Amino acid sequence: MKLDPGERVIVMTRPQARKLTWPVVAALLVLGAGSYVLGNLSRSNPPDWIVEWHPLLLAGLAVVVAALLSRLFLLPLLRWISTRYLLTSKRLIVRRGMGRRHERQLLLVNIAELHTEQSIIQRTLRSGNLTVDLGHGRTSRIVDVPEVFRFRTLVVEAIEQLPRTAMFDGVDMETETEWNSWDS
Repeated sequence: MKLDPGERVIVMTRPQARKLTWPVVAALLVLGAGSYVLGNLSRSNPPDWIVEWHPLLLAGLAVVVAALLSRLFLLPLLRWISTRYLLTSKRLIVRRGMGRRHERQLLLVNIAELHTEQSIIQRTLRSGNLTVDLGHGRTSRIVDVPEVFRFRTLVVEAIEQLPRTAMFDGVDMETETEWNSWDS
């Protein structure tokens, strides 16, 4: 990712890894069931019809197990790996996708409020959802942010570090002489 001049990365993270719990369980079940079927196909005295179809049955079993593993485990793993939450000194960026990349950039200057919410499971894992209020009814939700309260604190600190002029279209709010000249 290309950063603007003077911009620096504060945090780069992924969603909470709990998203991989069910894919791992599914992968273990598929591997267990495949091993069971393979064991039954490879026993010492199989029925005659199995002997005839043995090579085709083994190939079919391998194809089914590979298809189920890729659908139930590999795709969620790739989706998790390819999702990044990036906080820079100027932007909050959510990137998704490997081949076809989707990127959402939120300028820190535009953030009006930050809301966090946690389910019971998220609370035990110290993750949560961060809702970014951009004003005028526009919100953006970032799901399963690890250490959500620390992440929110870092966003607030980054907003506080922005130059005050960035929020007022170039008007330097720190120089009193400009304000005094406007009053006259």
